[in-house]
Amino acid sequence: MSLEDWLNKRWYPATEGGGESGTQLPLLAPLEVAFRHGSRWRKQRNKPAPLPVPVIVVGNITVGGAGKTPLVAELGRWLLDRGYRPGIISRGYGGRAKQYPYDVTAQSHPLESGDEPLMLHLMTGLPVMVSPKRVEAAQALIDQHGCDVILSDDGLQHYGLWRSMEICVVDGHRGLGNGHLLPRGPLRESVERLASVDMVVVNGVAGELARSQCGDNIDFSMHLEPARWHQFNLDQTSTLKLESGPEVGPCHGVAAIGNPQRFFNALRAIGFTVMEMPFPDHHQFCAQELQLDGVTPVIMTMKDAVKCRDFWQTHWWAMEARAQLPDLFYQRIHQHLESFEPA
Repeated sequence: MSLEDWLNKRWYPATEGGGESGTQLPLLAPLEVAFRHGSRWRKQRNKPAPLPVPVIVVGNITVGGAGKTPLVAELGRWLLDRGYRPGIISRGYGGRAKQYPYDVTAQSHPLESGDEPLMLHLMTGLPVMVSPKRVEAAQALIDQHGCDVILSDDGLQHYGLWRSMEICVVDGHRGLGNGHLLPRGPLRESVERLASVDMVVVNGVAGELARSQCGDNIDFSMHLEPARWHQFNLDQTSTLKLESGPEVGPCHGVAAIGNPQRFFNALRAIGFTVMEMPFPDHHQFCAQELQLDGVTPVIMTMKDAVKCRDFWQTHWWAMEARAQLPDLFYQRIHQHLESFEPA
């Protein structure tokens, strides 16, 4: 069992193998206190200068996936359809470019760009800029691509980046785990942080734990729905309608994301019998790991597929899921953009 698996079983409720509200891990309490003080210090010392365009940060207060990246993609499409020129910034976790800011293209390698930035570019066609210093990435999008709205994929805790709006995504199934800060729990910031963001979006149906932890802070629910299939051939991507994908039946489900079970459940919901193959988040695949029977379809997330383009096989498929959000969510976005005044 990896350290990640060990911690998840103790941080999260019974669905992850822990107790009703996760294990409390009292021996880690001193480290939690130190983390809390460090987080407050980082927040207080950063006084970033405003940027000339709206900056919408989509993040979460827990480690691991909550569904923020699909929300960023859908928000980017929505903005583009309404005449804006949105761009996306990311830290580029898992990538190491020769220089930053790094402008992601369809030919980028995930070892340079990171998996999520490349996935976002392929799914949306929007400019995506990567840098550990997100403010540099944002300025590069403005200067090089003329972007008039910046979307930050993650970065709620990156206080060096000025933001005009904050959206926090919470996993409706796992909630906030045992409610403790790292390393005693999965929280990167305390629960009180939810009261200071502009919107709290719950991914999926808010379970009892999420409702009890987030309370009245919840603004909207978001649902991820299968949208289309992708296949790759090195730098070429084939996109197919949902009904034109692999035949429903047995499949190998591959997921190296924050909550692999969510992906496996989505496959089962559309009729597949899934042989689960979970991997740690951001796992870098090699061809040998996925040499299975050579016949049964291998279905993976888009985030994982972009890391497998160099050794893609014809019976492999990537399923793209799209975020479904209520009209009122977009009305709030529209109101924010309409009222924005450059500093």
